[in-house]
Amino acid sequence: MKTAAFAAVLTLCLALPAVAQAPEAHVLGTYTTTNTGQAILVAQAPLTLTVSRVTIAAGTSLPVHKHPFQRYAYVESGSIVVRNLDTGTAVEFKPGATIVEARDQWHTGTALGSQPVVLLVIDQTPEGKANTVRKEP
Repeated sequence: MKTAAFAAVLTLCLALPAVAQAPEAHVLGTYTTTNTGQAILVAQAPLTLTVSRVTIAAGTSLPVHKHPFQRYAYVESGSIVVRNLDTGTAVEFKPGATIVEARDQWHTGTALGSQPVVLLVIDQTPEGKANTVRKEP
């Protein structure tokens, strides 16, 4: 009798739909300032959110530039050093790092090593505005 009851319960359990497992979230970082200590600001609404994958060839540098609005970058692969011409700082970022880029400060990035740097870049800008300004030579 106990065996029949157990078999009936087991059959019932196997017939029930599987319960979905709750997704797991892993916080990769929490930031309140840019990489040069500025408060993080968001442009006034309405905003355009742009997500880009940027690849920087090994050993090359980006032109000197600045961002009038907040920019975030996640290093997918490779290592990059960001040199800020306004503050004189240089910071290296490796895979898995988040870069909260400085606003309105001239800087450049150089891909270190023998592999390209791949960045996932997120910009929040007012509609129709660009977020990169190149420094004139």
